Amino acid sequence: MASKYQLLCTAVHLGSFKAAAEATGYTQSAVSQAIRALERELETTLLERKRGGVTLTRDGTQYYPYLQAIATAESDLEDKHRELMGLASTDIRIATFTNVSRTVLPPLIRSFGAEHPRVRFTLKQGDYTRNIQWVRDGSVDFCFTIAGLADDLDARLLYHDEMVALLPRSHRLCRRAELTLEDLATERFIMLDEGDRSLTLEAFEAAGVEPMVDSVVTDDYTIIAMVSEGLGVSALYRRTVEGFDDGIVLKPIRDAPSRDVVMAWRNWDTMPVAARGFASWIERHRSLHTGGVAAMLPEIPTARVDSTQRR
Repeated sequence: MASKYQLLCTAVHLGSFKAAAEATGYTQSAVSQAIRALERELETTLLERKRGGVTLTRDGTQYYPYLQAIATAESDLEDKHRELMGLASTDIRIATFTNVSRTVLPPLIRSFGAEHPRVRFTLKQGDYTRNIQWVRDGSVDFCFTIAGLADDLDARLLYHDEMVALLPRSHRLCRRAELTLEDLATERFIMLDEGDRSLTLEAFEAAGVEPMVDSVVTDDYTIIAMVSEGLGVSALYRRTVEGFDDGIVLKPIRDAPSRDVVMAWRNWDTMPVAARGFASWIERHRSLHTGGVAAMLPEIPTARVDSTQRR
């Protein structure tokens, strides 16, 4: 839909209302009325109407560069809108952590990228609280964190996960079918660094025991390597260690530490279109990649994703 500024510039460029109407799909009368409305707004005559066409008046010549700039800006805005609604050449910024990065995001990024091949992803690796802060300061569009940490953010539950014990293959506790936190507290313990909120330490405290923390490590897979080398025992989230059993033994933990992993953002309506599109994609496809969700918060709104407008 052309604006009055665009119609005037088209008429000037082509030299007549008739040519402008044919170029824009409007009637000649509609073009004339739109330009007259602009002249009334500016309280002057911009075009001199002649039998052979139209030309700028003296006032029109003075105004024309500004009117042309508005028409160009409107066209650029329309192009950007179509680009964003088509999710072309845009960047989706996400704060995540290892468990999500390894088990959830890769297949979802692949399938979403197949639908929108010009979308780019920027992933910032952090922890629960740091990811929330990145959302608050605008460094990312949305984040993955755990439920209950940020009442000022909107959140949607993604999946529930619990910890399992990691033991070296030759460890004496491997004979047990199930371990307790008290069992693990008697061993040299390699602690997962979860940031400012340690669900592992909270679970030990709730059990009334204190672990013998030998090391605090941020990277889950470094912990797996350390346990396999016999440097201690540990506990990691089940989804993280699935498929990693070389040199280690996994055991269930009675009253295991657990977490609800959520997606969180500041405001759905002001989040970039592409980020909303991907968040909606995760919501619709997560059961394929998270093993289902036991409890659901309200559905997130469905972002408009128009793949027909891709360039």
